[in-house]
Amino acid sequence: MKKLVLQGLLLFGVAGSALASGAAESGGGGFLIALFLGFFAVIIVFQLIPSLMVFFSVVKEIFAPRQTKVSEIVKQDEAK
Repeated sequence: MKKLVLQGLLLFGVAGSALASGAAESGGGGFLIALFLGFFAVIIVFQLIPSLMVFFSVVKEIFAPRQTKVSEIVKQDEAK
């Protein structure tokens, strides 16, 4: 237990000094970060387009008027 507490304190000590450094504020690599985020945005958009097409076709089929089968129409005509 003592070893676990010591490791936790060591981890928080290292992380605290890393977060306190000014390197994160320098803005280095801004173009690469934008390129990285833009790449994933393109992936999301390209997956969103087919999913929206499928969604709207399903909604259209749900609310479309029901069509009767040809066999049902023939049975109705024979009954007359």
